[in-house]
Amino acid sequence: MDARFALLAALAIAPGHPYALLEHLQGLGIAVSRSALYRAADALIAEGLAEAAVEEGETGHLRRRLALTAAGRERLAAAALDVLRTEPLDGPGFALALAAAEAAGAGEAGRAIRERLAAAARRLTALERELRGPGADAAFRPLREREAARLRADIGWLQAQLRRAG
Repeated sequence: MDARFALLAALAIAPGHPYALLEHLQGLGIAVSRSALYRAADALIAEGLAEAAVEEGETGHLRRRLALTAAGRERLAAAALDVLRTEPLDGPGFALALAAAEAAGAGEAGRAIRERLAAAARRLTALERELRGPGADAAFRPLREREAARLRADIGWLQAQLRRAG
């Protein structure tokens, strides 16, 4: 996941100072360096996707507070949908994209989740047929059963996200 998307998503959820946003992203398990985040912030400001307001800190130093612009919110909505369609469900990027899609008002998020749900259901159906079939390889059975259990959990979680969103 690139730093630009991560920063856009974090700004949609809670505008703030770059350092605080960096701590938030790292706390979610998203690997982004300080220099990458600051470069991304500068690029987003230059493109008009974010704006910076200079504030005085507690000790009198000046610092930037970043917030999304309307154009940034639009770009984020599109990018969040792409991440929802491609990022692993159990990765921090998917969870961040899900929260960002809600914050950005991405009305298509439900469709992206339904697509992922349908793909998981198709894979689970094929896997269950394979497990029941006469030629099922016993050596791979535990691995396949584990994958089926993960898919069932993913399907349940995605269904809960749809209920929550709708």
